[in-house]
Amino acid sequence: MSKEMIGLDIGAHSIKLVGLRATSQGFFLSHAGIKEIPYGEEAGEANFIGEVIKALYRELGLNPGKVRLVCSGPGLHIRRITLPSMPKAELKEAIRWEMKGQLPLPVESIQTEYYVLGELTENEAKKLDLIIIACPKTQIERTLAIAAKAGLRPTHLGVAPFALWNALENFQGLAQEEGVALIDIGAEKTGIYILQDRILQFSREITPAGTDITQAVQEGLDPGPDPHLLHARAEKIKRQIGIPLKGPYPKIEGENISLSKLMFAVRPVLEKLAAEIGRSLDYYRNHIPGGRVDRLLLTGGGASLKNMDSYLADELHLPVERFNPLAQIPYDANKIASSFLDEIGPAFTMAAGTALGQPKKIELLPVKEPFIAKITRGKTPFVLAASVVGLIFFGMVWNMNAQLVNLKKDYETKMAQLQELERMPAKLSALKEKENLMKRDLKLFSAVMEVPFSFQEVLQEIRNVVPANVTLTLLDVQPKVRLAKEEAPPVKEGKEIQISGLAFGNNQQCLTALAQMIEHLEKSSLFRNVKLVSAEENKLYTRAGIQFEMVGEIDLEGRNKKERP
Repeated sequence: MSKEMIGLDIGAHSIKLVGLRATSQGFFLSHAGIKEIPYGEEAGEANFIGEVIKALYRELGLNPGKVRLVCSGPGLHIRRITLPSMPKAELKEAIRWEMKGQLPLPVESIQTEYYVLGELTENEAKKLDLIIIACPKTQIERTLAIAAKAGLRPTHLGVAPFALWNALENFQGLAQEEGVALIDIGAEKTGIYILQDRILQFSREITPAGTDITQAVQEGLDPGPDPHLLHARAEKIKRQIGIPLKGPYPKIEGENISLSKLMFAVRPVLEKLAAEIGRSLDYYRNHIPGGRVDRLLLTGGGASLKNMDSYLADELHLPVERFNPLAQIPYDANKIASSFLDEIGPAFTMAAGTALGQPKKIELLPVKEPFIAKITRGKTPFVLAASVVGLIFFGMVWNMNAQLVNLKKDYETKMAQLQELERMPAKLSALKEKENLMKRDLKLFSAVMEVPFSFQEVLQEIRNVVPANVTLTLLDVQPKVRLAKEEAPPVKEGKEIQISGLAFGNNQQCLTALAQMIEHLEKSSLFRNVKLVSAEENKLYTRAGIQFEMVGEIDLEGRNKKERP
């Protein structure tokens, strides 16, 4: 049986896995699966994402093992440069100096790799035509940490443009002079990758993306009695309806919004997406000699939205089609449903390209040199023999020393246990005396004790009062401290809740939402003295909003009175 190659794409909102086997007839699709990351956990730590990957492996009947990974995100930078021809040992350092002034981060915090496209001759001097990849080391470390938490052993860590490049060449093919733009519509970003003459010529990442379309649908919906389900409703509508292009627009079953209103809410996002893609294509045509784009291929989760290809074709005046790399690969129909591949096949493009293991690749994994190679590099046979003898002697000495250390540790452990046993009677006597003191002190307490609050109560109350256009970023409960007079220590008085978050909309909408939130908290039996500490404009997002912070006291007395019969 041929060896299976597993490609894993760890996205912002979902994990995609593709398993391929190379056969004499071509590739065979052995596994394909996707696992959504629960909404609100996008920025989860490696432990949580690792558990999602484990769940995906269990669903597909796979055991964690070797895997090929892809690194993507806004921190990834791609450049095409030319440098004088030089030995490989000097080339990497020359690339680091060349990129130093072109990156927004210190070059020491970024790992740079290169791919040689070919050799040029300019003024009788040979030069190298290179694609440079610069990736933050923190991004690489996070990807590897997630893999470690999932019990995986990475054999390759590549980058998104090269994974898509390999997928396109192997599953569809490229004509020599054809210009193809791959539009990868993900959850948080949209990647634009242009290939011409079978070479990656242009790379750019833009917004909006899939999450922005969901947010636009969400803003057009009535929150209803369950505002926490608003995102799930918007995502369901987006997947069912897609992009309504022509009227008349009927009502959406089960929702208080028509398709015409939905299109009105989504249109600004779609227009911005089409405009950004159009600007990128124009830049490529005008700045790259001989640059041309003959057609567009849509990949990623957003490519499966109904009418997305038709909408972009009308806006950009180019042929647009969905690129499904798994459409022509044979597979076991008992394990994988054809409808599943037809519906979301484009979402697996990056995972499929990563699984291939083709020579067109960028390797971000650290290279481990074999131990024997380190020993034998530059050694004569006599020096090698002496090294082997020295290693054997060193091993014998080290083994004897390890045995002596273990015996010494065992002796010290036994002596410590003996001393501990000798101190036991005194400890028992002290514990008995402490027990008597505690019994005496307990008699002084009142029979009526205050019922402690639970954090679950706080979460329940907060969930009921948060408006639809407010997103919480911090919810913390701490002891309320009052400073005593003079040099006396601080005095703790009950509990205090701290709430931070973002309110989206214009100033009136934001302030109204915050006022409603404070009013509802004050009416609750669990809080009192709730006040707004700060509110300032937030410029980190494309949408208008206010970043705020409020504090209040947890009213244990009011809650206890409510609970007592």
